[in-house]
Amino acid sequence: MSLRQTAASGDRLATLEQLRDHLAAAIEGCESMRDLAALAGRLQSVLAEIAELAPPRQVGDAVDEIAQRRAARRAGAAKGAPRAARTG
Repeated sequence: MSLRQTAASGDRLATLEQLRDHLAAAIEGCESMRDLAALAGRLQSVLAEIAELAPPRQVGDAVDEIAQRRAARRAGAAKGAPRAARTG
């Protein structure tokens, strides 16, 4: 999908991500130091906007996810502890 089509879709995050890629490509091919400075500055602002809009990344792996589930189960079991004390 082109930058124009993405912008027309109304998806701000996707548009910014495409603009980021477009700016990066323009920076790689830039020969003018004046233009390079302007492009780099715009890229920095686009990256900041993406960071504000993007959902937070989950850090961790499958082991961390299992540990979180186990902790949630144990917390739920602790709420039912009086019931467990009655048996036995």
